[in-house]
Amino acid sequence: MHRIYSALIDIVAAAIFIVPLLALYGKISLRSLKQTLIYIVFAFYLVAVLSLVGFPSVLSLNLDFTINIIPLVDMISDFVNACLNVLLFVPLGFLLPMLWKKYKAIKNTMLFAMCMTIAIEISQIFTFRTTDINDIITNMVGTLGGYFIAKRITKNFTQYPELNAENKDLYIICGTVMLIMFLLQPFTASLLWELIL
Repeated sequence: MHRIYSALIDIVAAAIFIVPLLALYGKISLRSLKQTLIYIVFAFYLVAVLSLVGFPSVLSLNLDFTINIIPLVDMISDFVNACLNVLLFVPLGFLLPMLWKKYKAIKNTMLFAMCMTIAIEISQIFTFRTTDINDIITNMVGTLGGYFIAKRITKNFTQYPELNAENKDLYIICGTVMLIMFLLQPFTASLLWELIL
């Protein structure tokens, strides 16, 4: 429960920067209000993911080379965590093809998820968390599940009108969220914790 509460604080702390930056980007790139709001929601999802997986920040850098490269061994003993990792990535598999035409192709969705997951696992070398092959497996399974949910609930999946989202928008959102989480969010989150406690 503490992790969820902490993720909510992280989202609020990051929102202070994300909302104005993406609103400004939407205005400059002539995006509709609806599209800008969806981008902000997607950015909040990314913040939650990065917060829950232990993305490093400028305040918490610490080299730790704890790495598990043997698949499935510890997954059974930590089954609940494996299930939570799967659930955490279902929205990614759902949102990518619904928003960006390129990701209607399953290979593109899975490639993006793999790159994102590997980046997260490599970043965990700079935290106290374990870089784990099982996390890559469960995150990919979650993304695949989300993709098929999106495909199942949308009658004409390949014809679904995405919101004119350009591929560069996805990279801008991801880059913005990662920079905010690394450089700015830790300071505002610590201020929020002080106010709450």
